[in-house]
Amino acid sequence: MKPGQDMIVTGYIGLEGTVLAVEKLEARLKKTLPQDLLDTARSFREYLKASPEAAVARQHGEIAMQEVRNGGIFAALWELAEAHKIGMTVYLKKIPVRQETIEICEVLEWNPYELLSGGCTILVTDNSNDVIPELLDQGIPAAFIGKVTDSNDRVILNGENVRYLNRPEPDE
Repeated sequence: MKPGQDMIVTGYIGLEGTVLAVEKLEARLKKTLPQDLLDTARSFREYLKASPEAAVARQHGEIAMQEVRNGGIFAALWELAEAHKIGMTVYLKKIPVRQETIEICEVLEWNPYELLSGGCTILVTDNSNDVIPELLDQGIPAAFIGKVTDSNDRVILNGENVRYLNRPEPDE
């Protein structure tokens, strides 16, 4: 990997953790959240199946791929950076997360960015403008989230706020 390459996330972060939370903690969640939100969150299980994003990415010269699982997107970003000895700038607001995940995490006081995220992948490519449209055409949610940088810093930008990615902790 080299500076300037694009980082893409396919799928949505936290879906696997969201499904497990509804299955295991539904009684607690029902006290605060509407049943239709919980039913929608439970239906996210269908998004946890294997997806063809790897084949699409390879057609466009994918440089690296990192599955997002334990520890959530923050852990996966850290692992990717460590494995390839790179820095990165990631735009927090561009990371795709479902509203249902956010609401469930608020009730449970969990961080959605540290939540089990099966069905989600980080891709690094030379040009996200080529890859993202094809992924979307195949029904695979995909979003540009940041860039590989020439420093060792792992920066997360949230509007004007800057934070640095920390070594991952166990997921929520």
